[in-house]
Amino acid sequence: MKQLKENSSKFFIRLLVMVVAFVAVDQVAGMFLYYFFKHQASGEYAVANHVVYDLNEEVLVLGSSRASHHYNSSLIKDSLKLSCFNGGRDGEGLLYSTAIFELALQRHAPKVVILDVTSDVLSEKEDEKNRLSILLPYLKQSDVIGNMIEKKGRLELLKSHLQTYRYNGQVVSIFQHYFLSSGNTVMGFNPLDSKMDVSSRSVNRNSSLKPYSDSISADNVDALNLFINECKRQKIQLFVFVSPRYNDDTRLNSYLKMKNICNSNKVIFHDFTNDEYFKNPEYYSDRAHLNSRGADLYTDTIVAFMKKRLAPAVNVQYLSKN
Repeated sequence: MKQLKENSSKFFIRLLVMVVAFVAVDQVAGMFLYYFFKHQASGEYAVANHVVYDLNEEVLVLGSSRASHHYNSSLIKDSLKLSCFNGGRDGEGLLYSTAIFELALQRHAPKVVILDVTSDVLSEKEDEKNRLSILLPYLKQSDVIGNMIEKKGRLELLKSHLQTYRYNGQVVSIFQHYFLSSGNTVMGFNPLDSKMDVSSRSVNRNSSLKPYSDSISADNVDALNLFINECKRQKIQLFVFVSPRYNDDTRLNSYLKMKNICNSNKVIFHDFTNDEYFKNPEYYSDRAHLNSRGADLYTDTIVAFMKKRLAPAVNVQYLSKN
């Protein structure tokens, strides 16, 4: 019996030492990875990190890939005489944009925010929640991030107590973008140089697009309302745009709900989807994205639109829709 007790004591001591060692290694490795993560010189996280840690620009663009590829920051800066940064990110939706906006506001409130949305921005999309794990490196920055990540599942938030888990699958990318700068972003704007193949059957005007989900996501509705309310609270002039898309006449519950929310909150909203000026396929890289030529033309268009609605000297007041 005595020998059994001694063996049990040794086992639990060894187990405790192993747990303490594991936690210590995890914490040190997490600090190590966080340093390299925060100081990446290129890549999508470099863009996000600027918004989170270093934003000082007067105009901020947020949204999905259509934001990052459609809004030329340099043209906005030159035309409005306001510094500008494009924080759009490929594949991300409203939940990401709202979370990253909340993080930015902890350090800096821009004068103007452009939020690019799609027709299905409020639709239920399971993959959108699954991708929220990319916010894990920012978990300690704000409770909002924890609330967003919890939408993916409580287990995800539990696993995030491991520092190294927050960078799961990103280690190679972190070191690559720290040591090997790459990419062609200009103040966050990432132009596309390719041209859409107009001979392809997939761009035929008579062909229909893959149908969107028409089920409204309560989480996305809450995120849009939070985004708008933060702009009101901080007296930030908000513009919500649906940028051009080739051959897209979608009018979903999501679109109608989003438009209704904007109108009821007196948010300036404009849909460029069916603007005849952007029906030329030469302006597109694919059906969903403008190429660099189209992006420059579109940016000139929205700048002219914004100039008519901005307060004098951009002493920003929250304006109602014109």
